[in-house]
Amino acid sequence: MRFLRRIPDWLIYSFLLSFILTSANSRSARRDAPLPPPELGPALPNARPTDPSVIVEIEKPKSGVGTAFAINRIGTWLTARHVVDGCDQVGLRVGANKYVKTDSAQVSRATDTALIASDWKRPPLARDFQTKRQVGERGFFIGFPQGQPGEVAGKLLGRHRMLVRGRYKSEETILAWAEIGRTSGLKGSLGGISGGPVFDTDGEVIGIVAAESPRRGRIYTVAPMSLSNILEPMQSEPKPDPINMENYGREADKYRRTRRVTQVICLVN
Repeated sequence: MRFLRRIPDWLIYSFLLSFILTSANSRSARRDAPLPPPELGPALPNARPTDPSVIVEIEKPKSGVGTAFAINRIGTWLTARHVVDGCDQVGLRVGANKYVKTDSAQVSRATDTALIASDWKRPPLARDFQTKRQVGERGFFIGFPQGQPGEVAGKLLGRHRMLVRGRYKSEETILAWAEIGRTSGLKGSLGGISGGPVFDTDGEVIGIVAAESPRRGRIYTVAPMSLSNILEPMQSEPKPDPINMENYGREADKYRRTRRVTQVICLVN
């Protein structure tokens, strides 16, 4: 008769501990794996007369704030027309409670855009107005909602038609986005982010914020083609940094900290 040798307790404990740690690490690795990229829909179709309409009422001019961003190295900035149209004075924020007066604001009659000329110069943001957009792709909106630093993430829904009524009238093709994320603690309206840049996941500007529908969770932006019609090509394209759902808050802080995205103030006497 043969007798089995007794296995030492320490060897059993070592085996069990090794098994537990291996299993825990395996589960942790699976849990920390990045989420797959969102499934994209079809390419965004061309503008059509049947695109859904969004009506925006423009009130009388009054003092307020918005967002602007640098588009070249000679002191030209881009914002939304409704942010600066009718203002007696326009200024750009260059520091804490410090603003520089701008030379002029050239508003577009066809789109919700305005070019601001200033002696204050900052490096321009990278941009891409030519790539065909896809339904479902992510967009990141950076600026100063409610007058404070903030950002929003959205999912592209399609093309809409913005009908501006009130103090002035215009009609243009815009892009509609569904909000899917925003700055922690930011609630309610995004007023103040108007004129701010919209980035794609490559970190390139593809539009500017024009309007919102808080009740429906919608954000509307000037179409890339409209911007390509008013902005000259850059001689040297800045290197973009990719943006995603995990880092868009940090990227937004970086652009605001370097003042490439800044606050614009409108004063009405």
